[in-house]
Amino acid sequence: MRLLRDERGAVLVLVAAALVVLLGFGALTIDVGLLFLNRERLVNAADAAALAGVQFLPDDPVGAANTALYYALQNGIEPGEVTVNVSGDGRTITVSTARQVSFFLAPVLGFADTGVSAEAKARVGGVEAVLGAAPLGIPEQTLEFGELYTLKVGGDAGEQGNFGALALGGHGAGNYEDNLRNGYQAWLKIGDVIETETGNMSGPTEDAIEERIEGHEGCTVDSHEQDCPRLIYVPVYRDLGEKGGRHEVEIIGFACFFLDGVEGRGNESEVKGYFVEKLTSAARGMSENDWGLRTAKLIE
Repeated sequence: MRLLRDERGAVLVLVAAALVVLLGFGALTIDVGLLFLNRERLVNAADAAALAGVQFLPDDPVGAANTALYYALQNGIEPGEVTVNVSGDGRTITVSTARQVSFFLAPVLGFADTGVSAEAKARVGGVEAVLGAAPLGIPEQTLEFGELYTLKVGGDAGEQGNFGALALGGHGAGNYEDNLRNGYQAWLKIGDVIETETGNMSGPTEDAIEERIEGHEGCTVDSHEQDCPRLIYVPVYRDLGEKGGRHEVEIIGFACFFLDGVEGRGNESEVKGYFVEKLTSAARGMSENDWGLRTAKLIE
């Protein structure tokens, strides 16, 4: 009988030891999974908040911070679990999240809770490359948002046959009109050297611009959809060598203009557009050459 009692006692010790091991595995499986789940939620919320807020930069850092905070709260983050900071240059927003996670089984092993955190940074900057640019260019100069600019001159304003057009993917009025109507369907990037297009091409210009405006007369420079066809991407260029005739220019950036329309008729026709800010997804890379056409991305 004593031997039986000793064996029972040994079994109880083994069972107790096994329970501790089982609880350890349970804590490892359940509580570690809980940590990963909470961290994933923090990461997703921080990413969403940073991408939402960065769209207001660099002009409205307060709006950017408030928007980021709103999106974080909408994604399940408590007010005390998130902080938002905008960099001094107004181009980077950082969303930091942190919370304490209470364990389910680990307290048996002496672990009550632990902290998890996540951080997301998003930055806005000028675009390095653009898809769908218009075959119009604007020479390097100081541009003012909201001001009306001439994107194609007419009549006697041309310089030895140049009226503001660019040869994108080829030459000729047909190629020019197609690019003006639909946007050049290839990538242009900063540093590309392209040729100017000669000839007034007033007819193709009027037809393409009128098509882009038709049906969108309700769009205005102050109130328009982001995909409005009256918004065109225009290369900003620097002349290489002497002006006049067909010559080479270097792309140094990209700007966005809201088409006001064509002024004048025939050879006197001019294309006018308002210089505007725009955040686009039809871009690759980010550049410090910021001409108002921008892209945003997560950088951490």
